[in-house]
Amino acid sequence: MKKIAMICFFVIMMIALGTVSELSTRFTWIIPDYSTLSGFAGMVYAKPKEKGPDLILKSANSNLNTMSNDEMISVLEGNVVFLYDDAIIKSEYAKWWRSKGSVHFSNHVHVTKQQQVLTCDRLDYEKNKKLLRAEGNVDFYDGKEKTKLQGSNADYYPDSKFVTVTGKPVLIHYDTVARDTMIIHGEKMTYSDSLKLATVDQNVTIYKGKLFTKCHNAKYYTDGNLAQLRGSPDIMYERDSLKGDSVNLMFTKRTMRGMEVNGNSHGKYKDFSPRDTLLTDVAGDSMYMAFNDSGKVDSLWIYRNVKSTYRSLKDSLHVNEAYGKIMSVAFDKKGDVEKVKVWGNARSIYNVEEGDKGLNVASGDSIDVAFKTGKVSHVVLSGSVRGYYAPEKDNAPGEKPKKGAAFPK
Repeated sequence: MKKIAMICFFVIMMIALGTVSELSTRFTWIIPDYSTLSGFAGMVYAKPKEKGPDLILKSANSNLNTMSNDEMISVLEGNVVFLYDDAIIKSEYAKWWRSKGSVHFSNHVHVTKQQQVLTCDRLDYEKNKKLLRAEGNVDFYDGKEKTKLQGSNADYYPDSKFVTVTGKPVLIHYDTVARDTMIIHGEKMTYSDSLKLATVDQNVTIYKGKLFTKCHNAKYYTDGNLAQLRGSPDIMYERDSLKGDSVNLMFTKRTMRGMEVNGNSHGKYKDFSPRDTLLTDVAGDSMYMAFNDSGKVDSLWIYRNVKSTYRSLKDSLHVNEAYGKIMSVAFDKKGDVEKVKVWGNARSIYNVEEGDKGLNVASGDSIDVAFKTGKVSHVVLSGSVRGYYAPEKDNAPGEKPKKGAAFPK
């Protein structure tokens, strides 16, 4: 122990004189009861074991050491490389407060940790907080998840692989299979590698192929291909639009798989034809829209307090209506409405446009409506059927229908 104490004394004296160089001129051995033995100019000293990873200087073209208020400060320039656990930090300039364990990096800052890369203009490392604070042109990329975060400022915690980005941040998730990249904008973003979760707050917009959404905040699970939208979410997908209190978007590796809307759900659909555009409006407590493999709408389900209207864009007076507890809408391969079914105190009001024109009002346990070339072709009611027919000549368009004698044959 006396020999070790004497060696430590000489080393301390040499550090005070600024004669000991960095890792590039040291030699290191692992020995029992000590973390390392380091030496210079034939001298060896023992360094006690440390509890966690530390910042270690690997190389620098220039190293100027000064003492200020009992603090050694190193100014490093040219090919500066530090090691922190399995992370590598590079820059062209660094200022290192050794006792505090703080470093300021600038000029082409580049941090790598396994498949993650962080680049920026300036970077501050704080040992006590185990924090990397980045400023200016921040770009964080996770190669495993094919996810990128960009912004003006970021806080990165290497141990937990957690990053927060502010200053007009953008999240980009690359889809290498479908080549359908997702782009998310917001005011603040975070990404947790352990949870595979990205969060976005304030003025959120999401683009992915045919999809565009906006809301106040969102979560995106990169592993599960699930996006949760909260705070007045509004969705546009091709010719469809959906909104409600909360929305969940489900994806496959190739395309959109489904949309789930909960609370005050409301959807609009446009059906284009050579003669006219047909508008469908549906509302309920909740709804789910499913998509086929080509990305077209396959089916739509609406639950509780269901209301649907269907009309021509050119004719706002003749509106077809349907009410019930549950409604399903089936679409053909082109994405046009093919069938509609309503269950539970089902009621329909639709305009008969051929033969004896008029209004057909009907109710029953369930109603099936079939469409052909954008028009209602037939209606089938089941269970406790009731209804009446009001000829058009007895009713002004848009008025509540007067009861007729019976259904037209």
